[in-house]
This record gives sequence, structure tokens and C-alpha cells, in this order.
Amino acid sequence: MNNRQRIIIVAGAGGNLGKLVCDALLSRARSDGQPVLVRGLVRKSSAHAASADAPASSTEQQLTIEPVDYDSDDDLNRVCAGAYCVVSALQGHEDVIVGVQSRLLNAAIKAGARRFIPSDYSLDFTKLPVGANRNSDLRRTFHQRADELIQQSNSTIEFTTIFQGAFTELLGSGWVLLDYKKRRVTYFGSPDTAMEFTTTANTAEFTAAVAMDPSPTPRKLLIAGTRLTPKQAQEVAKRVTGVDFGLKRLMSVGMTRVVIALMRFFKPGKKDEVMPMWVGMQYGYCMALGVASPERLDNDRYQGIRWTGPDEVVRKAFDAEVAGERRQ
Repeated sequence: MNNRQRIIIVAGAGGNLGKLVCDALLSRARSDGQPVLVRGLVRKSSAHAASADAPASSTEQQLTIEPVDYDSDDDLNRVCAGAYCVVSALQGHEDVIVGVQSRLLNAAIKAGARRFIPSDYSLDFTKLPVGANRNSDLRRTFHQRADELIQQSNSTIEFTTIFQGAFTELLGSGWVLLDYKKRRVTYFGSPDTAMEFTTTANTAEFTAAVAMDPSPTPRKLLIAGTRLTPKQAQEVAKRVTGVDFGLKRLMSVGMTRVVIALMRFFKPGKKDEVMPMWVGMQYGYCMALGVASPERLDNDRYQGIRWTGPDEVVRKAFDAEVAGERRQ
């Protein structure tokens, strides 16, 4: 492998996924013997900017925190200089998903970066009907903007999205499939619809591998730590907890769409809120549609990733619920 140090930019390094991507990049660099410099971007106004002078972990494998003004093209050009890959782990509304990411991609193109990984990290929204999910529509808009920027600049940059389904940690929330308080699995539509889940850590590991990949990468890569139907989630819950969980359909897919429309009208949430209740429900609706499951899985593309199932998340959530019941 080429031992020339590679510079990987991680925008949103102060967030949970961004931090894990930075750690995974350094870990993969050590295991591969590939010198890497990770520049973690944080907003100048954020608390994370105070750690900008944190010491590097070594002379060849190091992480630097760069406070940046995402509204400044000059600032983005500065921090992206020499980049091999630019990874976005940014979250937000249209101003971030479309606006900031467009400026970040433009900076990556100007820097001559090999690859850009957008902050999509969800089910494959390219298969969803327009309007099915507000946040997915914003990302679809950014994809269109990205195609325009790449074409206008005659760039050869690889624009590679990672679709990992939902994050496995959501199975511990008590809101997605598993209701620990009522000891039941709840779902929309059919109990036989498959849904994909991947832990945040596995997502970060795969992202790091894509970022450092010396080979060409496709437009989209598809991964899943586990694939579950509501019926299979019921089996997992019983196996992990030793307790019988019931199976309850909350409503049909069609009724779910009606309820979302009513919630959007009567409880729209704050103007720039990323995940108001109706948008969260849209994700459940999209998974229940059963059209976004991957046509293939790219889990085996990179070695060294141990894919984690839902057992630990389910066990911790159930134990926490039981402990809370005992205290009451």
C-alpha cells in the first residue's frame, strides 16, 4: 500500500458518529500500517472547538480538531486542502444537509479529493417515493446538487453514499419495534417486512474503511448488522430476555400515512427541528413499506469488521426497564 500520508476530513467530528469515525480511521490506519492525518471539523461556536489544540496520538497517525466556519468557503477550502477523502457526519435541516454539504463538496472538489462521503446514513432513500420522508427528501435534493457541482467542475471525485438502514441503538429506545414496558413488539403494516439495523460503531468502522479505500468506490454501498422482521424481533426479545413479548400491529401502512399527515398539520414541531414526532414516524412508515431493503449487502467488502447484532442493545434496554420497575 502507498505509505504516503492520507488526509481524511471528518465534518461533524463533535457528534457521536463523527467521533466514532475519527477513532475508526486511526484504528484502521494502525492495523493497515497506513499513515493518516484525520482533521475533525467542528463549528467555531461549539464547545468542541476548545479542544482544537489536543495533542496528536503519534507522528504518523494523528487527529487534529479544526474549528471551522461552515458558512465560509475560504475556511472550508483551508481545512480541506490536501484531502484524500472528505467525510460528512453533519446533521441538521436544509441549511446544513443541502447548503453546508454543497459548500463542503465544492471545497473537496477544489482540493482534488479522491472521494466524498455524504451524511446520509439511513435506509436506501433512492427507492422511496418523494414525500415519504422529509429528511430523506432533503438528502435527495443534495444528491441532485452534488451531481450538478461535479458535472460543472468536470471533477472525477467519487461521491459514495453509505446506507446502513436504521441504527441498532434505536431498538433500545422503547419506540422502535420493542416496547419494553408493555413487553411487546409493535409495528406498522406486515409482521413479515424485513428491516435493516446497524450499530453506530459498525457504521463508523465501515465509513473509515471506505474513506481510506485505494480502489474506486461505487455510488452507494449497502450494509446491515442485522436484518429483522417484527416476528424475528419477537424471537430475539424472547431469546435475550427470557420473557415472552407479544406482537401487536399498531395500524396499516395506509393509516400510518394518514396519521403522519394529521400530526404534521397539528404538531409540526419547531421550524428547524431535525426530528419532530411526525418525521420520526415517517421513518417507521418508510421501513414498513418494505421497498428500501438493499438488493445486496457489501458487509464483506472490507476485512476486520465484526458485525454486531441487536442482543446487547436489547438486553441493556430490558435490564434498565426491569431495574426501573423495581425502584417504583
